[in-house]
Amino acid sequence: MFLFCVAALFAIHLSSNLLSYLYSYQMRVLGGRVVFDLRRRLYDHLQRLSLGFYESRSSGEIISRMMNDVNSITTLVTGTVLNTLISSFKAIAILVMLFRDSTEVTLVALAVLPLHFLGYFFFNSRISHTAWKSSEKMSQIYGKVSEVLGAMKMVKSHSGEMRESRALITQLRESYDINLYSGNLGSIWGNMTGNISYVGQVAVMLVCGSAVLDAELSVEEYILLLSYVGMLYRPVSELISVVQQILPAKVGIRRVFEIMDMEPEVTDRPDGSRETIRGEVVFNDVSFAYAQGDQVLTDVSFRAEPGEVVAFVGPSGSGKTTIANLIARFYDRSRGEVTIDGRDIQEYSLRSLRDQMSIVLQETFLFRGTILDNVRYGKPEATTEEIEEAARLANAHEFICTLPDGYRSLIGANGTRLSGGQRQRVAIARALIRNPRILILDEATSALDTVSESKVQDALQRLMLDRTTFIIAHRLSTIKNANKIVVLKEGRVEQVGSHEELIDQEGLYRELYDPDWAKEQKELRDERIEELAREAGYQEPAT
Repeated sequence: MFLFCVAALFAIHLSSNLLSYLYSYQMRVLGGRVVFDLRRRLYDHLQRLSLGFYESRSSGEIISRMMNDVNSITTLVTGTVLNTLISSFKAIAILVMLFRDSTEVTLVALAVLPLHFLGYFFFNSRISHTAWKSSEKMSQIYGKVSEVLGAMKMVKSHSGEMRESRALITQLRESYDINLYSGNLGSIWGNMTGNISYVGQVAVMLVCGSAVLDAELSVEEYILLLSYVGMLYRPVSELISVVQQILPAKVGIRRVFEIMDMEPEVTDRPDGSRETIRGEVVFNDVSFAYAQGDQVLTDVSFRAEPGEVVAFVGPSGSGKTTIANLIARFYDRSRGEVTIDGRDIQEYSLRSLRDQMSIVLQETFLFRGTILDNVRYGKPEATTEEIEEAARLANAHEFICTLPDGYRSLIGANGTRLSGGQRQRVAIARALIRNPRILILDEATSALDTVSESKVQDALQRLMLDRTTFIIAHRLSTIKNANKIVVLKEGRVEQVGSHEELIDQEGLYRELYDPDWAKEQKELRDERIEELAREAGYQEPAT
C-alpha cells in the first residue's frame, strides 16, 4: 500500500509537471504567433504609408514601435489572460463559500474592496502615463543611435564621439529615471494592496474573535472563516499584479495601433489603369502645400512630350524636387491637374505607374549585400546576363570585374566599400534594368568629381535615350542639352525654353548661368540704388 501511494504521488507530480510544460509551451506558441502576425501586419502597413509619414518621424521611433511595443503586448497573451480568469474564478468561488457560511464576515471582508478600487484609479493613470513616457523615451534613444550610426564618418571627422556619448547618456539617464519612478509606483501599489488586505483580515479577526467569545462561533469555524478570507484576498492581489502587467501592454497597443489606424495620404485605386505609358507628362496649374500648410508650388504648368528631356533649375527651395515627387506620386497635388498620356495620374495603379519609372538620386542608396542583388532590385526576375548588360550600359561592368568576387562582391551598408562614382553607376544600372518609360534624375552627378561625372554622364546619356527624362541639376553641363528647361523661383514657373533661348533672355536663368551678364546686372542695380539715394538726399556716413 505504501509503495502504491508513493507511486501515485510520483505519477501526480509527473503529470503536474507535464501539464505545466504543455501549458507553458502553448502560451509561448500563442505569444510567438501573435507577435509574428502583428509585426508582419505592421510592417506591411508601414510600407503602404506615404512618404510624408517617414519624413515626419525618425526611423528609431518606428523601429521602437515595431519591436519594443509589440513585445510588450506579448504579456497579454502569454499567461495574463488565463491568470486573470483563474484568479477571478477563485475569488468568486471563495466568495460564494464565505457568503454561505457567514454573511456578516463576507460583508466585513468586502468592505475593504473599495480601497482597492481607489488604489486602481489613483495608480492606473500615473503608471500608464509613465509607461507612455518610457516608450517615447526609448523611441528617442533608438532614433539617436540609428542617426549616429548612420553618420559615423561625419561624427568621427568632427571628433564628436564624446559629444554623442554624453548626449546618449543624458537620454539613458532620463529613461532610467522614468523606469525607476514607474517601478516605485508599482511597488507602492503592491504594498498598499497588501496593507489593505491585512486591514481586512484584522477586521475579520476582530469580528470573528468577538463571535467566538460570545460563543456564537466555534474555534473550528473561526479558523475556517479566516482561511476563506485569506484565500479571498490572495486572488485579489494576483488580479492587481496582472493589472500592473497589463498597463504597459495597453500603452504598447495604443502606440502600435496609432500607426495601424493611419491611412496613406496617397491612395491606390483598386481599378487603376495598368496600361503601358508613352511618357507624355503635363502639369496644368498645379499647386502643392504640405499638410502643415507650407505652400511649395503655385500654379505650375509645363508639358513634357514622350522621349523629351526636361530640366528643372532654380534656387534651393524653389520646388524642383517637389515636382519630381508629384510625378512619382509620392505626394498628390493640392490643386490643378497632373496627367500622363492624357489620363489623370491618380487613375493609374500605383504599382503599374512606378514600375514604369526609375529615379536616380544624389544620395544613392545601396542595400547591404552583393552588387548582383542591388542591380537586381530594380527587376527581381532579371537574369545574370541582363544584369551584366545593364552594368555595361551604366559604365559599371569594368570596375565590377576588378572586385575580388565580381558581381557577387559584398559592398556593405549603403555601398560603403565603393566610391561615389561607382555607387552612382550601380544605381544607374539598377534604373536601366527596369527599362522605364519615365526617368527622374535628382542631382544625380552633383556630388561627383570631374572624372566620375564624365563616366556617369556617359551612362546617363544611354539611360535617357527614348525615355521621358526629368533632370534636377545646377550644373550647366547637365542641363544645357535638355529639350526644355523649366526655371522655377519660389514655387512658380519663371521661364520655359531651351538653353539657347533662355540664355539670350533677361531673367533668372541668365542670371544663374551667365556670370558676366549677372555681374553686369548687379553693377547696374548698384548704380541705380546709388542714384536713387542721391536723389533722396542720402549721404553715406564719413568713415
